[in-house]
Parts: sequence; C-alpha cells; structure tokens
Amino acid sequence: MTQPISGLSGLPGLSPFVSADRSVPQASSSGNFQNLLTQAINDVSALQQQAEVSALQSMSGGDVTEVEALAALKKADLALRLMLQIRNKLVQAYQEIQQMRM
Repeated sequence: MTQPISGLSGLPGLSPFVSADRSVPQASSSGNFQNLLTQAINDVSALQQQAEVSALQSMSGGDVTEVEALAALKKADLALRLMLQIRNKLVQAYQEIQQMRM
C-alpha cells in the first residue's frame, strides 16, 4: 500500500489530500467529493496567481525579494504537479472501472 505524502501539508487546498495524521478524508454525501476537488483546483489557481504577482513585484522593484518570488513559483509548480497526479490517478481509476465486466 502506498503511503500518503506528509511533507506537503502546508499547501492550502491540498491538505485534504495530504495530511500529517495520514488519514483519508471521508465524504458524507455525494457532493462533497466534487466540492473537495473544486476547492483544491481553486486553491492551486490562487497559488499560481499569487506566484505571478510575486514575480511581477520582484521584477518591478517591489518589496518582494527574488528568493520569495522563486519560492512562490516553486510552491505553485509543486501544487500544480500534485493536482495533475491526482487527476491522472482519477482518470486511471475511471478507465479501470469502465473495463470491468458485469
């Protein structure tokens, strides 16, 4: 069995996927999973927008250092890569379910 990643719990929106207590979130109704994914996508998008603003402020001489801008870009990149891996696993699971014979 694969162990969940615990070092990424600081990323907003991805904490339901990655938690320090290594527990899997439980859905109480059918809409919760969709809401969870929508919130995670929105959080990844917000991280990317924040990284873009940080980079622009750094280049224009704002009070954001290059190190802070690079850290924001890396955080957004990591969140996007994690979201893509989650998407790939969901697509793979859907394809496996489609191939099951009844």
